[in-house]
Amino acid sequence: MSTHILDRLGLRRAAEADALTAGTKTFVPVHVGTHDVTIGALLNALDADPALLPPRTGHLGNWEDIAAGRSGPMDFNTAICGGGHGYPLIYGFTRTEADTEGGDEAYQPGSLIEKGKRHTLPLHTWDGTRFVRRDRSKPLFCPLVQAEVDGQLVPLVELHWQRMLALPGYRFRQWAAALTDRAPLVTDMLTLLLEQAAAQGRNQAFAELISQAVRLDGEVSRCDLRPEGTGYVLDGHRYPSARALAEAVMLTVRALVEPAGFFARMRDLPPVLPVMSLQLTNVLFALLDVHHPDAPAGPPESPFITHLHWGARAMAGCPPRRGGYLSRRSTVRSLRAITDPLVRHFDEAGPVAFVLLPAQAFMLCPPSTAPDDAEVLAELFRGVRAAGPEAAYDTTLTWLDSHRERLSEYLRGRFRSGSGVPADDTLREAAVPVEPEGFRELTFRQACGAVAAFEEVLG
Repeated sequence: MSTHILDRLGLRRAAEADALTAGTKTFVPVHVGTHDVTIGALLNALDADPALLPPRTGHLGNWEDIAAGRSGPMDFNTAICGGGHGYPLIYGFTRTEADTEGGDEAYQPGSLIEKGKRHTLPLHTWDGTRFVRRDRSKPLFCPLVQAEVDGQLVPLVELHWQRMLALPGYRFRQWAAALTDRAPLVTDMLTLLLEQAAAQGRNQAFAELISQAVRLDGEVSRCDLRPEGTGYVLDGHRYPSARALAEAVMLTVRALVEPAGFFARMRDLPPVLPVMSLQLTNVLFALLDVHHPDAPAGPPESPFITHLHWGARAMAGCPPRRGGYLSRRSTVRSLRAITDPLVRHFDEAGPVAFVLLPAQAFMLCPPSTAPDDAEVLAELFRGVRAAGPEAAYDTTLTWLDSHRERLSEYLRGRFRSGSGVPADDTLREAAVPVEPEGFRELTFRQACGAVAAFEEVLG
């Protein structure tokens, strides 16, 4: 039943449950960081429902130091995934770090990082006849990259995936596997959406479904997609039908779960492939029930789907300083434009309450290697709770003016802007996140306000 978690957390009205039940709305986001739900209440609700486990959508890349609790700004992953409050659902449509912008500087998939040391991988992509060594001048689309290891080419995706699976205590799942496991349904859905986008005659409708195109050399960019007769032209290459284009979308998805098979057929692939948009990806997170990772495929929850999801900096942000992209009005319009026809045409789809859980709240949990931090933060939490639900940001700003030097350099470094898994050749002791006294009594609104203040002062 969809509503029990909303009722327990007092979010039924925020989720517009009546409108979802009636079908007058098909997608409603609920950002828990703007509500007075305590962290403890949410974690207790998750513990009470063993089948429910929200995904934490991390990226393909270096998780070794994340699992060891020494990844600085990425430690919220450790608290959530290592603590059993969620599981790492790995999104692989990212790009290698490079000399120019656009690569994934947080997880650095073009390198291997462990114990603070970074080893830059030799990267190879297809030049039309063979795989050739690439420089670092441009970011490269990870599913189309091979890395050279011990003189052999290995799919970059497979290299990282095997390293991640070897980490104890982490139940990694591939986002792409949720799609390929139900490939006929996803292909049918995408075919319908493409046909409807063509009928609308609105360029934005295509961008909501296919945001980029990737060439076989791994270079990816925004694309020009337009209908032409019964077909579609993507950056100069014509696909004969909506279904053919939808099947091409699934090629890049399948490259994440079957990379060796993908690379074996490079000579037969179209010169340019479509890349599924983030908007469509977010809708499919909910429709494919990834919040019940161990449940078999079945009919959607009734009367609507309640999808809980741990979002980080980009997706959830930290209100009031940053709200994240998912709750922007323009994004919500796009998500509803995708969900509306799917709910109308597919029995496997249902209206969605997308409950966004801000992962950055756990940045307030220091590592076990810095016990004094927990005591100092407990003082802050007492002040935040006493100040009222909407005063956390200002209260924390004031507190930091006189107390920030009492916190360890490691904790302060978590909040520096643009930082990811540390690769500064510093060997840090493995640790586990510690919940300071009073952490679970904070509301998510208060925790987000406090983190936003830390980012403002220390970023």
